[in-house]
Amino acid sequence: MVKHRNELAELERAWRRSQPVGTRREMLKWSAIAAGAVATMGTGVAVAAPAQPSGAPAALRQQDIEKDVTITVPLDPYGQVVTLDPHRSVNWGPFWAMFPNVWGGLVRYDENAKVQLDLAESYTVSEDGKTYTFKIRSDAKFANGNKVTADHFVTSWKRALNPDQPSPMAYFMEPVRNYRKYLQKTSDAIGFKAIDDATVEITLSRAYSYFLSYLAAYVWSVVDPTVVDKEGDEGFPLKDAGTGPWRFTEFDASSQLVMEPNPNHYGGVSPSIVKVVWPFVTGPTAANTALNMYKQDKAISADVPISLKSSVERDPDLSKELASIQTSGSVRVLAFDFKQEPFTDVRVRKAFGLAVDRDKFKSLFEDTWTPTRSFTPPVVTLNSEYQPPQASDTDVNQAKSLLEAAGFKDGEGIPQITYYQPSEDTEDEKARWRSFLDSITEAIGVQISHDTSMSLDQIEQLRLDNGGLQFNVTWWWNTTETPYLVSQVFSSTSPYNKGFVNWDDTAPDQGDLKPGADSREFDTLVKKADVEQDQATRNDLYKQAEELVLRNAVCVPLANWVQQYVQKAYLQGTKQGPWTGRIPVWFDKDAVVVKHG
Repeated sequence: MVKHRNELAELERAWRRSQPVGTRREMLKWSAIAAGAVATMGTGVAVAAPAQPSGAPAALRQQDIEKDVTITVPLDPYGQVVTLDPHRSVNWGPFWAMFPNVWGGLVRYDENAKVQLDLAESYTVSEDGKTYTFKIRSDAKFANGNKVTADHFVTSWKRALNPDQPSPMAYFMEPVRNYRKYLQKTSDAIGFKAIDDATVEITLSRAYSYFLSYLAAYVWSVVDPTVVDKEGDEGFPLKDAGTGPWRFTEFDASSQLVMEPNPNHYGGVSPSIVKVVWPFVTGPTAANTALNMYKQDKAISADVPISLKSSVERDPDLSKELASIQTSGSVRVLAFDFKQEPFTDVRVRKAFGLAVDRDKFKSLFEDTWTPTRSFTPPVVTLNSEYQPPQASDTDVNQAKSLLEAAGFKDGEGIPQITYYQPSEDTEDEKARWRSFLDSITEAIGVQISHDTSMSLDQIEQLRLDNGGLQFNVTWWWNTTETPYLVSQVFSSTSPYNKGFVNWDDTAPDQGDLKPGADSREFDTLVKKADVEQDQATRNDLYKQAEELVLRNAVCVPLANWVQQYVQKAYLQGTKQGPWTGRIPVWFDKDAVVVKHG
């Protein structure tokens, strides 16, 4: 028994180890970890599937569409071993973009992380918000033609939750009743069952309003158990066992994978594209390699990171195809450890917040970031009408007054403050952060040491040794309709709080500011918000909680990322947004290549 408890603890530790300390490389590793809440339907409401899209863009005539096209989509696995099994894969950014083309579940994300029905044609929610009942589409089939049944879902989910080999992403199933007991082998019961061939039921331990977003994660994918039984877990890559619009046909873990259309997909396939090749480009030159492929017409798209932005803008041909995703799903913030001086004092934290120059930040990062004073990213407003509170704007005089009240007039006598930036970052990236830190020094006189001598792993070990990082920059994503991220990050028991910023009820008062009491109030608010079924009420609870985060300067919001990429003009009908970035949410039957010179 103890053995299995230890295995579960190690699973959780591995999850936490996979979380970021702020670089773009690490961000892509965990970008989807914060897939949180969606606006749950009212109790007892049935939700029907939307009408299927009509196919290629209506304005296109059939004679305009190129037939039998192979497209190439560079994929950077960032050094991670590529695996194609949705129940064995880690939480890794590129997988979230690639997997939905092959693996499907009851629901899926759209390009803005709004949950859409996939293999479910409808669902109902019980009056207490704990039980979800899904009706499976009558035309749901695996790529091999086998009909999808409710038992297939249950078998797949139990495969992902196998206590002897739990999925690295098993925590996306944590809301389910008996999740922990099942993993620990103290109970054979788990909160999902097949009612009949076309009906599957999931019961939660509480009425978590973010559950549908968790259900859209690829660990919930249905995999044909007949293929698993025949091929085994190591069989190439569960061929034709998925339900997406594509199927894996070739795979070399060191170089590339290839997809071809799934003729049994309920939504149909592209009338134009017959093969998608995903070459793996990795290492420090990965972005440049992908862009060169694009320039040579050997790739359909490529990311444009800040290091390549100016060269793309100067190129008359490339600049015409440069696209950006303005509604951001992420936020970059300054974060402080409540347990390490001088940030034990809320006045010091607030002084830093009032000293930051967000326009300077935008300029330094060449307009790839948009200034913000809110923690919750703008995509949440787009999806759920949530209006996040804003931190105070820059006020250097007030910042100096707070520092003086804390005993550090003009920054004198303040304990050493160090920002650790990974040695792996480029010299340009290091220079930008040095300039940003200097802007804080210029404003309030506080010296900030900029240490770039340690690797990412060494910085993480330092955090573990000290129980937190004194002064850090983190990059958070919320890819859901609701602001659940604020709860997930700042709850006093959160693995992103404990061992990072350490905001809890032991924080000392400073005059009228009471961080400890506010932490208790925060926990009360988000505990209600996490299970609140009414959107307006839930938004209000989260807003009150986020106001407490800003009041205590638990973090200082800086900016929202503006993703940029190039895509060939002749690829049309794709859907991209803050959830997907460059890679479309699906290469579905709307995605076509038009004839070009």
